[in-house]
Amino acid sequence: MNCTRVQDSFIDYQDGTLPPDESAALRAHLASCPTCQREWSALQEMSRKLDTLAAAPEPGPRLRENFYAMLETHQREADAPSPFALARSRIDRFFAALLPAQPALQFAFALALLIGGLFAGQHYLAPKPVVTTDDSAKKELAALKAQVDSMGQLVTYSLLQQQTTSDRLQTVLAKMDLKSPDRKVLTDLVGALAFDPSINVRLSAVEVLAQHTDDSIVRAGVLSALPRERAPLVQVAMIELLADAREQNALPVFEKISRDEALDVNVRDAARRALASLRTPTTRPETTNPSVTQSTTVKPVLT
Repeated sequence: MNCTRVQDSFIDYQDGTLPPDESAALRAHLASCPTCQREWSALQEMSRKLDTLAAAPEPGPRLRENFYAMLETHQREADAPSPFALARSRIDRFFAALLPAQPALQFAFALALLIGGLFAGQHYLAPKPVVTTDDSAKKELAALKAQVDSMGQLVTYSLLQQQTTSDRLQTVLAKMDLKSPDRKVLTDLVGALAFDPSINVRLSAVEVLAQHTDDSIVRAGVLSALPRERAPLVQVAMIELLADAREQNALPVFEKISRDEALDVNVRDAARRALASLRTPTTRPETTNPSVTQSTTVKPVLT
């Protein structure tokens, strides 16, 4: 057996589903091949680390109660009579009498207002100076962003719990044959890459997204999810995707990863190779679309 065949059989060998003759051949190859021994050791180490990961916290029991309490409060406020109802009705009647009733006349009136507004804005309105937010406002905005991000992760986790890992994996793989997926499909794939707890699902999401790196939302989503990724196999796949897509915005992230001694050595090496690739001018002809790249096949490893 060659190294590629052996490494492709690691998962079946680990699960005990590899035929006896192939298992014996794999063990014999491992005994004499340092490269496959390193790959096998890395797989075992990652398996041990995944087994020791703490389960993600489940939403608290008061989450549903707080939601319905908030919903009831908003419903009461909506049903309460508005103190401005009388004034609003008079204003509505005034504009109903002022504006024309026929659609054609309404369109002409709106077009005239638009042209007049553009003319007035161009000739009479000066640009307003940009107001710089102070430190306290910046801190409040940062805290608000953190709360929104935390709530987004909680909602995503709750939705993921409604499906099994196999169902989520099949959902991602079903999008592999789509030639021109819409923006929602690409956003869902980026969300699976960023939040799904299964390595298999995240690896499959990288493989599908690698086919659509010509879309800016794909490159931006992968780049945004890379710093939060902790699985070395997924990290390497994401780095290779961004390098193949010639994503220059990834250079600072690759620099940081290449110097982070806490990360896996294979991840740091992949970041260094990506830095060298992005810093080397491309030699492809002008007619070639540099954003269209060949996707790297990534085999699912562990759930």
